[in-house]
Formats: sequence, structure tokens, C-alpha cells
Amino acid sequence: MIVLGLHFGHDAAVSVLRDGAVVSYVLRERHTRVKHAATLDVATVRRALHDAGVRADDLDAVAVCSTQGVELIVDDPTALSVTYEPSDPFGRPCTLLEEEPDAAARRGGGTLLDFLYDPGLSATWLGRSYARLYPEHAAHDRADVPVTPWVDDYVTVPEWSGTRGLTEIAATPVAPEERHRYGFHLPVRVSIDGITVPGYAVHHHLAHAGSVYYASGFTEAAVFTHDGYAEGESYHSGMFYLGREQALYPLAPHHLGLGGLYDRVGAALGLGLVGPAGKLMGLAAYGRPRFYSSRFLGNHADLRERFPMDVTTAWLRHCRREAERMGYDLAPYGDPEQATAEVNADIAASTQKLFEEVRMEAVRTLHASLGAAGLTVPALCMSGGTALNCPSNSQIAKDGPFRRVFVEPACDDGGIAIGAALAVYHSILDHPVPEADGEGRFPTPYLGTAPSADDIAAAVASVGDRITVERLGSGEELAERVADDLVANRVVAWFEGGSEAGPRALGHRSILADPRDAENWPRVNRVKSREGWRPFAPAVLAEYAADWFGDVPLPSPYMLFNATVRQTGIPAVTHVDGTARIQTVDASAGGYHAAIAAFHRRTGVPVVMNTSLNGPGEPIVERPEEALDLFLKTELDVLYLAGLRITRA
Repeated sequence: MIVLGLHFGHDAAVSVLRDGAVVSYVLRERHTRVKHAATLDVATVRRALHDAGVRADDLDAVAVCSTQGVELIVDDPTALSVTYEPSDPFGRPCTLLEEEPDAAARRGGGTLLDFLYDPGLSATWLGRSYARLYPEHAAHDRADVPVTPWVDDYVTVPEWSGTRGLTEIAATPVAPEERHRYGFHLPVRVSIDGITVPGYAVHHHLAHAGSVYYASGFTEAAVFTHDGYAEGESYHSGMFYLGREQALYPLAPHHLGLGGLYDRVGAALGLGLVGPAGKLMGLAAYGRPRFYSSRFLGNHADLRERFPMDVTTAWLRHCRREAERMGYDLAPYGDPEQATAEVNADIAASTQKLFEEVRMEAVRTLHASLGAAGLTVPALCMSGGTALNCPSNSQIAKDGPFRRVFVEPACDDGGIAIGAALAVYHSILDHPVPEADGEGRFPTPYLGTAPSADDIAAAVASVGDRITVERLGSGEELAERVADDLVANRVVAWFEGGSEAGPRALGHRSILADPRDAENWPRVNRVKSREGWRPFAPAVLAEYAADWFGDVPLPSPYMLFNATVRQTGIPAVTHVDGTARIQTVDASAGGYHAAIAAFHRRTGVPVVMNTSLNGPGEPIVERPEEALDLFLKTELDVLYLAGLRITRA
């Protein structure tokens, strides 16, 4: 069975599944070069079908999803359109709806266009962020943008009515129910180049849950999804689920507003409008959590009586008042040029501690709620943008109540094109999950399509005599040359095979450097034109990881857990607090693994610095011409492009 996954929100993407396996995946930002690009274009859909080797009339089903509150917008509605259907084509009607699906569609809507075209909203933080994600809007009047409403609101489950505090949720037994399993989808009809395919619109967090659970290898797991949307008033900021065999059961909303708070604090500290959370996580290590207060611990229900105003506003006001009381210099507050100033660093550290404590409390709540129902579940899967927070993930793995913890590499919204398709195939259409090893391993993160030899040749020819190209022989020869360059302290761009799913470079679109030289930390930040204080990740051969890093679940192949650095010889990848966001590397990574192994043989150090191959504010490079362009306009020393060693002429 072939299922197409369409995600229309920010980090828009398309996936194709064949019998539950991902056979193609296209993240729109990699081709439009707009980071976190929102809305879909027909070219992205056609590219995913082409890469999978299928046509529209080969498709059996379509899964549609979007970011919460973002309507379905496409550049050419004559070639791609979504229509809500009054009847279910597969006999899996939504069991929570008390109205016809088309009536639900009529009350659906979206906020993207409001924030782009309403003068009052477009000036807000969110409006300015959306404008960057969908720059095409500037060429259109609002009335000329064809739109299909997005339905993410389903009839409230009676036992979920109101907003319950974490303590109340923890004391409430939760058990899997079939009506919840079939309660968060609506039948749709999707037209692609004149071919009509039946399918489902899938709730945002069900797609997040599907993207992590079905990739985990677990036959049963608790699932915790949470992202930066909303304040936690409903189920839109995240849910608790139980995955059991092929079924995903929504258990309860957790009502956290944590992700939104973290993002908005990052923006208030001057770390950017789009994607400030990653910078805030790195900045926190420079400070002390002196402003942390347990008064802010809890979900929306716990906090609304304590802080009638917006909780983020209350938190920032609390931090500034405490800083003033303690005699801090407040002048650098929110100045990106002084990000590591004491007031900014300590607010970041305090926010990180709050994030960790609230998220841990939510995990304990899920475990307790399962226990109250008499369910013993040993494994936990986490998804949504908050699952990119490495220190929190490590704390949950180390001190949390679940024995095993799995986070997928594409846990941000870029992964829900895959997750929605998996949820449709397995949970809604009831296809069994293939046997797995139960070890929590994503099948592969390298889901992008590798460029052809002709693509590479054309890209190289296009830059003419500006480069010198050396063709290398066997994989061993290639690995030894990379090791030569790293030992000679050259900064290496590495481009191999298909690109990684998710926001972190995992060795197919990477910049590599020698971790032994402390100067490579500021040097590579200069190469990437980014803030000098931002840290870098170590990539370590999996078999040596425990010798070099501690306090981390191993293996850790997706750069999603923080570790304590055990040895002193790698200062370029050791953060100021003695930790590192590690990636363990085994032979499945291809030539990347061979290169690190060659560096290890040469130096005795099984670690290299690894960061994403991209320029400032840009997505990770996807195609060889982008890699060459970046190489030529930066101070990268050498580019390895699919077996070619390239230097400047």
C-alpha cells in the first residue's frame, strides 16, 4: 500500500510510504531555501513522487496535516487540492465528531493569513515570524490566496473538559479506548494532477506521535508530544498517548504552555524571531538559574490562578525584578551583541531549569496516570519541537520513571508528513507494524534523495575553473584523505548521499573540524557567520562513546541528548559547562563513519567536530550546487562532494 503524507504548516514536507516504509521524503525548505518554509507547492509533491518512483495514480491513500492554526495553502490549486468528505472511504469514521465532517470543515479555519494581512497582527512577533516562513504572500492580495480551512478542533472528550492540573491528571487512570484511537481524523479527497485519492486529515499531535512511535522499534510505549503552540488551554499544545502494536491511543491532553514560553523568552533575549529556542538552549550553559522559582511549575490550570496575565510576561517580569533586586546590570538585557552578559545568561539558565522541571513533571504525570490504570509501560517516546532540548531529554532518560527513552531525529514539524502517513497506515487503517529489535532505533535519518552522478557533474562544471577537483578511489582512500585534512587543521565540508531528516546535521551534510584545537570553536563560528558563543557537537565512534562521554543513554545517534565530557582533549566540542550534545556514529552512516575511524587511527581520538553545512539563516544544503556555492563564499578549506575532493583553484 502506498501512502502520501502532506504537511502544509511551517517546516512543510512531503513523504511517500510503501507498506509502512519511507521511500521518499522532501522537506520544502531545502529546495526553496527559506528556512522553516510554510505552505506547500506542487513542485515539492511532484519531487517526492518522482523520488519514490511512483505516480499519483499509484497512490492508495493520502494523509494531510498542518501546523496548528495554519490553513492549507498551495501555490497551484488546479494541480493540488484538498476537499473534506462527508463519508469515510475506508470505513474508519471519526468517533468523536457529533457532526458531519464537512460541517467540521466549515467551522475550521486558520490564522496564517490573518497574521500576514491584518495590520494589527502582522506587526506582532508571530506575524513577523510567519512573514519570514511564507515570503510568497507579499506578491498576492489576501483575496487572491486560495485556501482550504484546517480542522484541528474536534468535539471535546467529556473527561477532558476544562483544564486539569498535572496533579489531577496524574491521579486519573487512563486506559486506551478505541473511540479515541479513531477520534482525531477526518476523511478527505485529495486531487493531484487530475488524480483523486482518498485519505484523512490527521490531528497535528497524532502526527507527531506517529512520527516517533512507529520509528522507535517499541511494541508498546508511552508517547509525550509537546511543541510551542498555545498556552495549554486545550489539546493543541500536546498530548499523552499509548502506542500498542499498530494502534495509537490518545490518552489525555497535558495542557503545557512550556514550549511557547521557551520560544518567547528566546525572542525577548534577542535570539531571533525564527528558531530562538536552539540558541537559548546553548546560551543557558553560560549562566546560573538564579531566577528559577517553583511558583512557575505546572501546566495551564496550575498557573492561571497564580498568574492571570500571560505566563511568559509574568516569567520575564519576575526574572527582571529578581535581577534588579540582586544588583544586575540590566542594560544588556535583550541585546544580541551581549547575549552572554550575566543578566541574559542567567535568564536563559533559569528558563532552561524551569523547562526541565516542568517537562520532567509532565513525564512523571504520564507515568503515574498509566500506573493508576494498572498499566506498566517501560518505554517513552517524545516528539514535538520541545524534544529537541537535549539537556531536558538527558534528564528524563537519566532520572525519569521510564526505563528507555526514544526521540526521533525529525521531531519538529518537519517530521509530521511522515508521522501522519504512518498514523493513517498503521493506527487508522490497522496495518501491523513489522517486527523490530525494540532498541529504539530510527530506520535511517538519511531520507533525502542522493544526487545523481550527472547532477554532481553539472554542478562542478558550473563553477568552471574556480575549483580544483581530485577524484578519489576506494572508500578507504577517501577516508584517509579526510583524516589528512582534519589532522592538518583544515575545516572540511562533507556532502554524502541523501540528506538527513530533521534540523540537525548527522554526517551527510556537515562541516567537520579537529576537536583537539580549542581555536576551532571560534574559527568555525566565523566560517558559518554565527555568534561566537554558540557551541558545537562532537561526533564519536559508537564503540568508544562510553570512554569519552557519560551521563547519556547510548547509543545516541541523532544529537538529541547531552553528555558529560569525560576527557580533556576535545576543547572545541566541550561546552562551557563541561557537556556536549553528542552524536554516536556507526557503520550505517557510510563514509562519514569511515572518515572518523581514519581520524581515530591517526590521532587516537575517536571524535570530530560536526556542525551543519549551511550559511547563516539558511537551511542545510540539499544539492551539490548549494554545497559548492557555500564553499566558494566562505572560508571552508576543502569540500568532499560524493567522492570528489574540491579545493579552490
